[in-house]
Order: sequence, then C-alpha cells, then structure tokens
Amino acid sequence: MVGGKERDGCRGRESVLVFDEETVILDLLALVLSRAGYEVTTTARHKEALELFSGGTFDLAIADLGLHNGNGRRLVQEIKEISPEAAIVSMTAYPAGEIQGFAEEHTAAFLAKPFDMSELLAAVRSALGRGRVKESGPDRAFALRQGLPVAAVSG
Repeated sequence: MVGGKERDGCRGRESVLVFDEETVILDLLALVLSRAGYEVTTTARHKEALELFSGGTFDLAIADLGLHNGNGRRLVQEIKEISPEAAIVSMTAYPAGEIQGFAEEHTAAFLAKPFDMSELLAAVRSALGRGRVKESGPDRAFALRQGLPVAAVSG
C-alpha cells in the first residue's frame, strides 16, 4: 500500500507528517489535525521528515514550500521519488508563481498562508480522497453534510 499503513489487515486512523520550520505552525497544525482525528507527527528538520516518510507509515505529508533554503520543495520531490502516488498538501506564505506552479505539478492541494483551519481540513480530506471510498459511515455522512463529492472521501 503506497504511503499508507495497515494494522492487522484494517486501516487505523490516518497519519499525517507535517514539515515546517516554524514551531508555532507545527504546534497549531498538530492540534487542529489531531482534534480532527488524525495521528500527527511534526518536524522542522528536512532530513528527519524524509527519514520518517521513508519508513512508510504516513498517509499524507504537509510541507511548507516557501522555506528560504528550498528544503520544502526538495522534500516534496524526494517524497515523490520514494512514493510517486504519495498524498501531499503544500503551503507557503510566499505564493509566487514559481512556487504555485511547483505545487500544482507535485502536490494534491495548495494553501497560501495565512489560511483558515477549515481550508486545511478540506485540503487534507481532498488529498486523502485518492484512496478507497466508504459507501456508508461517518466519512460519507460528513461529506454529504459538507456538500463534498462522496468519491473524495477516503476510507
């Protein structure tokens, strides 16, 4: 299974790796995503993020592309080399054309900082929507309440 994890033959909570050099952003996203039911791991270090993702335990990566040293874009490229179908959400406070173009080509969703937490959660759900679709249950009910296409909800 690409980018996801199996536990005793059934999926558990979806796991998210968040990479940003600002600890306040890492803490905020960890809080919001964990309250939404995701298992969250954060790191401000490029090498650690790559090692963590290489372990094959994450369903989704969220990466800041606009870092001054380019590590965010490099990390996305390296994740795609490891797992071409990896679900990635990108974000940046510097949405220049070059960065937006990179995001459109390499990631499932793009968020320009500052963004609303509901936008984050919608991007995460959308990016994870490339997986299996539940025909019933809380994911489908949530999608219907939110007016999302049911096919965009991953099980």
